[in-house]
Amino acid sequence: MLQVLKLAAVGAPTLLSLGSAVGADNLPSPDFTQGDAERGQQVYQRVGGCVTCHGWAGDGQSGRSPVAHAAAANLRETRLDPQGLYDTIRCGIPGTQMPYHDGAAYRDDRCFGMVMSDFAPGQQPVRGKTFRERQMVDLIAYLQKYVIGHGRPTLDECVQYFGKSADKACAYLKDN
Repeated sequence: MLQVLKLAAVGAPTLLSLGSAVGADNLPSPDFTQGDAERGQQVYQRVGGCVTCHGWAGDGQSGRSPVAHAAAANLRETRLDPQGLYDTIRCGIPGTQMPYHDGAAYRDDRCFGMVMSDFAPGQQPVRGKTFRERQMVDLIAYLQKYVIGHGRPTLDECVQYFGKSADKACAYLKDN
């Protein structure tokens, strides 16, 4: 229970900037150099529904679903390293709407040394769609190649993201 208090005291924005220092415990580290950014884009768009909260540009704003619970982290500005991203995707961020995507998370102590019964009723982490490890690695490759450190979204990035439907989806960026 102490770790929940630590997480709550740190807060989501700070937690997202700390990298793997506050990450999930006891998780193996995959080979992040093996990720496929194009497959990762499919995970971002369709498999995980990341776009719903983080928006097409990953900035927590651009194209975000109006029914999303709250503005999500701006992934374009995150300072998380690949391990920190992996830990966050697998375990989510308890106390926020960032879901966990590891089907076994909180069944054992792999995430922050906690199990679901450690959380008060109504305070349990949010469950997302289950990802395979390969999908997480691909998603991280996508984020590293197309999102993290890219500043404000551009027309070229929008066209890359939307492909054939870019004319309509990206029209608002043509005047910027």
